[in-house]
Amino acid sequence: MTYHANARLTAYQRKIIKQSQAPYRVLAKQFGVSVTTIAKWKKRTAMNDKSSRPDHVQKALPDTLEPVLDFLRRDWLMDMDTIWLALKKTLFPQLSKSAVYRQLVRQGINNVKELRPKQKREYKKFQACPPGFIHIDVFKLPKLGSKKLYVFIAIDRATRLMTMRVYPHRDAVCGKAFFDHCQQFYPFKIYRILTDNGGEFTNKHYRKNSSINRPETHIFTQACTNAEIEHLTTKPYHPWTNGMAERTVGTIKTETVYRMQFDSQAQLISALYGFERYFNCHRPYKAMNSRTPVELTQTWFEKQPEIFIKEPSALLTTL
Repeated sequence: MTYHANARLTAYQRKIIKQSQAPYRVLAKQFGVSVTTIAKWKKRTAMNDKSSRPDHVQKALPDTLEPVLDFLRRDWLMDMDTIWLALKKTLFPQLSKSAVYRQLVRQGINNVKELRPKQKREYKKFQACPPGFIHIDVFKLPKLGSKKLYVFIAIDRATRLMTMRVYPHRDAVCGKAFFDHCQQFYPFKIYRILTDNGGEFTNKHYRKNSSINRPETHIFTQACTNAEIEHLTTKPYHPWTNGMAERTVGTIKTETVYRMQFDSQAQLISALYGFERYFNCHRPYKAMNSRTPVELTQTWFEKQPEIFIKEPSALLTTL
């Protein structure tokens, strides 16, 4: 029950007063209230406070105009100033803007953003595939010193096997270096890589410093071509198409950058690489029957050893 801010009696006390046969003055002294208050609760049938809202609310607009306002607001999505000016110039010359707003609030149509039709975004599940489909993304580390650092992360769609490396720049050279690291890290053949449209991965949709002459083929894309790997990029302004990498970045930040306090960049980098080992060897995936990425990799090795270029047991020495 919601009580008045200055209420002296609870619902239990009001019920006692209602059922008591004692004189009003005795009850008033017992509960520390006036005789008038005792008389009020004696007459009441309900033990809750009445609304302080007046019985009759003075409105500047008649009730017959409510359907018109509802139509203009919901169907035409007309803003409040336009509605106010239209009513003021035609039917209600003395109408104020605040009166129109109060009426829109009463009808529950004051927020025009909530009335606009919302486009439902369809989230699709990633298509199942064998190991070798790698999602890659980059994020910036907090600036603890004078140098900026960037973390390149890669995660395999089938096994959830993840690797990361810290680089001083977010450019094509570092992107190519991370590609070489992925080639050495993963025990299976990589056949497809999905990245965003950043300049470290592709020249496609690149706008920053567009006046600079760049090679027609990006070195990251060229490295994929030389290794017979298909390089895919996400649709611009659609980061959820690389949602697996985006979600992994969020997990890394939550478990390291946002959780602990670091005194130096070296300490932060050490924590990142420690989390990489924990992620792969000790963090089970509920959606994967509570198995770790290393266990999933071993399972795939037992089912399809022909897609592997080395035994998964070699991962434990690199992690």
